[in-house]
Order: sequence, then structure tokens, then C-alpha cells
Amino acid sequence: MSYPRFIGKIEKDKAFIEDEEFHHTKVRRIKEGQKIEINDLKGNVYLVEVEKIEKKRLIGKVLEKISVSDEKLDLRLFLCMPNQLSKVDDLIEPISELGVSKLIPVISTYTAVKEKDIERKLRKWEKIALNSIKQCKRLFPLKIEKPIKLLDIKPTGEYRFVFYEKEKEKTLKDFYGKKGEKIDILIGAEGGLTEEEIFNLKIKGFETVSLGKNILRMETAVITAVCQVKFVFD
Repeated sequence: MSYPRFIGKIEKDKAFIEDEEFHHTKVRRIKEGQKIEINDLKGNVYLVEVEKIEKKRLIGKVLEKISVSDEKLDLRLFLCMPNQLSKVDDLIEPISELGVSKLIPVISTYTAVKEKDIERKLRKWEKIALNSIKQCKRLFPLKIEKPIKLLDIKPTGEYRFVFYEKEKEKTLKDFYGKKGEKIDILIGAEGGLTEEEIFNLKIKGFETVSLGKNILRMETAVITAVCQVKFVFD
């Protein structure tokens, strides 16, 4: 049986939900005596029975620790920022559900927004990522780093892919059956990537791959790329 999941604190055999997360329990109309799940953000999930709902917090009794496992694939997304940062707002939840472990905002040649504008968005994106793990039942939220310039990228993946519209031959199909636990992928913004940027990315170990014959919007490219990587390597 599936129970609604919330983020809270565990102290011995007691569970507590407070602050904004407590408001979410009221929105979900959680009642005393009801069973819920609590993620403590330490890699643990507990089945809890609600004992008491106070004015500013919920108190529950821990019934058992639930056996859970997190994503095995460490998938880092280097995303060149679009001209409308609201597009990233809409991407946080689906890439979190799909298991992306880290989002690194990238400033490339065709990025028109300023670094300070991206930084103003970080807190909102982190909040969206945190809320999304309750629905998809991930153990930890998507990590979002501060923006960096494309030339400062430091990839660590066993495989590193840049999805490039001018690549006509190589696709992720060519890597089917390969083994890898850490994958880095990079998606360009509107206007794509310059040849100089592609050259510099290749020096850093990135391989150009195609997403198909059609030119995709950034949002579509991100979802397609993540799904393809998950299919091939996960």
C-alpha cells in the first residue's frame, strides 16, 4: 500500500513535521490516526502513524523503517541557460523524477541572461526539487550548483556527451551495452553551441552525439537526452 510521503525529523520513535512542510500536510488533509511516510533526508524513510496535530507541527509514532534504495546512476546535467529562465522552472520537476542527480547551470556564448539573474533563481529551483522528491519518492533531491562558464566545466563522468545538432552519425545507440555509473551530459541553449565550444568540450573528454534528425527545443532536448541516457546506462 502506498502512503503519502513528507519530509520530516525523526527522534528515537517519534516523528515531527514542521514549518512549510506542516502546511503541506494540511493541504493534503492528513488526519490523526492516518499512516504516512517520512523522509528524513539522511537516506532513511519511515512509516509513521499520526498521533497529534498541533497548531504548528505534526507529531507521529514511528512504526517501522522502510527498505529503500536510491538511484545507482549518477547523472549530471550541464545545461546552458535559456534566455527565459522560467523554462528551467518547468524542467526541474521532470528531470528530478527521471533521476538526474545534479544540475549545473552553464553560461555559454548564446546565453543572454546574466550570472546574477541565474543565481537569483537557485533558491526557487532548489525548492521545486525538494518538493518533487515526495511525489517520485527519491531519497535525496536534485542538487543544483551555482552557474559556471562553459570553459570552466570540470567533468568527472566515465562517459561525457554533448548533444550537438551538427553531429549526423553518432548516437547513444552506439554505446548500448556499455557500463558506466557516472555520466555527464551537456545541452546547449537557444542557438546551440559554437564550433569553438564544441572543440573545447572535446578537449575535456566530451563526445558529440545526435538526438535525431529534427532540431529540438531546449526543453524537449533535455527530456529526450536524459531518457536516452537512462535507457542505455541504467
